[in-house]
Amino acid sequence: MSIPPLQVSTNQSATHLASDVVDATDIANRLRWAPFLWFTPAILILFLVTLYPTIFVFWLSFQKTKYYELVGFSGLANYVEVLHSSEFWDTTIISLTYVGGSLAGAMILGLSSALVLNRAGVTGSTLRVFILFPWTLSMSVVGSIWLWLLNPSFGPVPYVIQKLGIDPGLMLGDPGRALPLIIIVTAWWSFPYVMVMATAAMQSIPKELYEAVEIDGGGAFVKFRYVTLTEILPTLGSTALTLSIMYLTLMTLIIVMTGGGPLGSTTTLSFEAFRGTVQAVNIGPTAVVSIVVLIINVALGALYSRLTGRATG
Repeated sequence: MSIPPLQVSTNQSATHLASDVVDATDIANRLRWAPFLWFTPAILILFLVTLYPTIFVFWLSFQKTKYYELVGFSGLANYVEVLHSSEFWDTTIISLTYVGGSLAGAMILGLSSALVLNRAGVTGSTLRVFILFPWTLSMSVVGSIWLWLLNPSFGPVPYVIQKLGIDPGLMLGDPGRALPLIIIVTAWWSFPYVMVMATAAMQSIPKELYEAVEIDGGGAFVKFRYVTLTEILPTLGSTALTLSIMYLTLMTLIIVMTGGGPLGSTTTLSFEAFRGTVQAVNIGPTAVVSIVVLIINVALGALYSRLTGRATG
């Protein structure tokens, strides 16, 4: 039986319509996956340089090794060994002291410099360039400079202290003075960063706020307490967290100036992780120390994200 011409035309139209629907679906699927394809290289790089090493260190913390050769699965033995070690807690206290002391010194010096130079006009801008000099130096250069300055035989600092009638001692060779000196050097190196961030925050404060305080009869302290400090506090908070994360993982300055000594008085958690990876026979406990540093940094990073999120919006 022959098919009528009208029915043939209808069937052809339906076939074309179905084909168009299939093509539209394919295009929609391609467009849906396109963003993921664009981000694929970035995701691969992130996995190779960040996620894979982190996962490997976490897995290594449950292993027993002989140098870099895996001996067997040890379960939580490495965690028990590290957390029951008095050396680990001594190192943790040294790390927290180092981070807290360096941060306090950098914040005080940086904020003071920003307040003094903010109203100094062209002179302030010129001085800011010179003050930024320590921040531009690498940690190895900073360490070498201060090794010379603090040398007990011919360093300028012990010489001046001796002229003042005070015994300078061995300086970095003294277990009671090495950590405070490392803290001073770290604060000296990093306070220009605080100064720059605080200055940028101060220059964004509307002048109308200061004029309103003057109209109400407020003095310089009231302006600083209720305008300047209030407006720059989120910036100072995020700056402090950034420096805390950096101090916690900083090793170069300690390696150059003291090598973790004397008698372990400047051994921080990051330095211990570095030394254990290079020298220890079983590096499983060292992996546990690295995990502890990672957890602290992740917690500080989460706090930083929360703080900056509030500051921006």
